[in-house]
Amino acid sequence: MGRNKLTNEEKTRALTLLKEGASVIRVAAEVNVKRTAIYNLKKAAAPLSPGTVPPRKPGSGAPRKTSPRTDNIMRREVLNDPAITASELKKKHPALLGNVSVRTIQHRLQIALKLPSRRAAKKPLLTEAMKKKRLLFCKRYQHWTPEQWKKVMFSDESTFRLVRMASKTVCRPSGVSRYDPKYTVKTVKHPDSVMVWGSFSGYKGSGGLYFLPKNVTMKGANYIEVLRDHLLVPYDIHECEVFMQDSAPAHRCKAVTKFLTDNNIPVLDWPGNSPDLNPIENTWNKMKNTIAKKRPTNINELKQALTKLWGDMDLS
Repeated sequence: MGRNKLTNEEKTRALTLLKEGASVIRVAAEVNVKRTAIYNLKKAAAPLSPGTVPPRKPGSGAPRKTSPRTDNIMRREVLNDPAITASELKKKHPALLGNVSVRTIQHRLQIALKLPSRRAAKKPLLTEAMKKKRLLFCKRYQHWTPEQWKKVMFSDESTFRLVRMASKTVCRPSGVSRYDPKYTVKTVKHPDSVMVWGSFSGYKGSGGLYFLPKNVTMKGANYIEVLRDHLLVPYDIHECEVFMQDSAPAHRCKAVTKFLTDNNIPVLDWPGNSPDLNPIENTWNKMKNTIAKKRPTNINELKQALTKLWGDMDLS
């Protein structure tokens, strides 16, 4: 009668025989143990399929803090309100989760319920009227070819700050304070900034770049000066056929409309509040990331860095 327990050497030998295709009966006979011992060894060594949680051994570990009913309630709450936090769940259901730690709730949501916390994407807030205009815009230009889009002169304004306070995630070792300077995002209450207006086409790349005077609000008269000095020449050089601008009030006033008409510049019918459709937004974001790494210390350095970056970037 064989044994139930195997030594480490016997386990290695048994697994090798099983891998070579030997039957459980043969392996048990050669190792001189019971067949149940080989069955258990084979079951324990079998790989789990992706996403499978190992079976819990009876009596092992601390008792589970949440029941299937509690898990279902947490799932329902999160699906109804994706922004709800583990702390808020705990406060909302004190009878069910009062003795459950916030970390355990987070773990149950992520591992068992497949509802991990993710950073929400930022999208423009659109009214029903805006949605209809975007849909009409897409239908109107859905058959345009890449060559036609290359002949559009895209334009936009953007603000660049000396200190970029964008949120980010960091990998911080356990035991290290979250306030360690290496793992914090530096903030400034009122960082110096500069607003720029730029344009580019896919046909030949960047056009004009203009720095708006500080504390000056863009109005129709200012905008006409920008277009006269920084659009007309690049527009002609780039052989563009249409000009794109957003629906800001300064862009749609009568004086600006007359200026564009007098200079034979057709304007793309752009839907309101749609920066995500404008490819120049990608350029601004790339420039801001690059500027953040350069860390200019004053406005002059910031302007010089922006001018050089704008000229060096391949926007075609």
